[in-house]
Amino acid sequence: MKKSIICVAAIAALIATGCKGKEGRIVVNSDKPVELTSKNDSLSWALGFAMAQNMAVPGIDINRELMLQAIVTTLDSKQQPMTEHQTMRLLTELEGQASMNRHMAAQASKEELAKREAPYFEQLMRDNPNVKKSDKGFYYEVLKEGSGKPGEIGQVVVFDYKGMFTNGQVFDQTYGNREPITHVISQSIFPGLFEGFQIMNKGSHYRFYFPSQMGFGQRGTDNIPPNTIIIYEVEVHDIRG
Repeated sequence: MKKSIICVAAIAALIATGCKGKEGRIVVNSDKPVELTSKNDSLSWALGFAMAQNMAVPGIDINRELMLQAIVTTLDSKQQPMTEHQTMRLLTELEGQASMNRHMAAQASKEELAKREAPYFEQLMRDNPNVKKSDKGFYYEVLKEGSGKPGEIGQVVVFDYKGMFTNGQVFDQTYGNREPITHVISQSIFPGLFEGFQIMNKGSHYRFYFPSQMGFGQRGTDNIPPNTIIIYEVEVHDIRG
């Protein structure tokens, strides 16, 4: 932890360079256009950017001037207003608070997204009585039932698929493009399909409706925007292993 604190202070010092105003006050002119004229300038900016990203803790208001003064005081080996023990204790508390805040913010974001997507799935089930809701949170329709036991984690599944948006636009498929996929049922597959294979058996053909959190979430892919509901038609040819 001590080395980490020193590293952060050293990075922040790059921002503080040349920022002392009258009477020793720390002043940063953020309105002045930034000019990066050397590799060292670019590196300095990149390090400052990384540090600022790590400092952006939801729900915690940082006094920027005091923070910069602390950096300069430490680098100049001047007397500290707190002991190292007090500083470490506060940083440990901050880390815990930051983790809690991030978790709460992520949970609130998921709940808000689920509320926005709910009308689509409610309408889907009204319009199509064959659509069922899984206890895992996705929706599915059995187009053809197969035989045998459903897939299990660790087994190998051979399947074709077609991926679509809710407007019917196809964003990817194996049909006409390539041979059926052979893949182990594991969490390396996106969450919805990972769960979906565990309710399908050999010879079955399902249509899945995945909320964005069971698809590709906030990251999305090259073909799928973040926070997008996706529809997958999946045809299982074989399950083995």
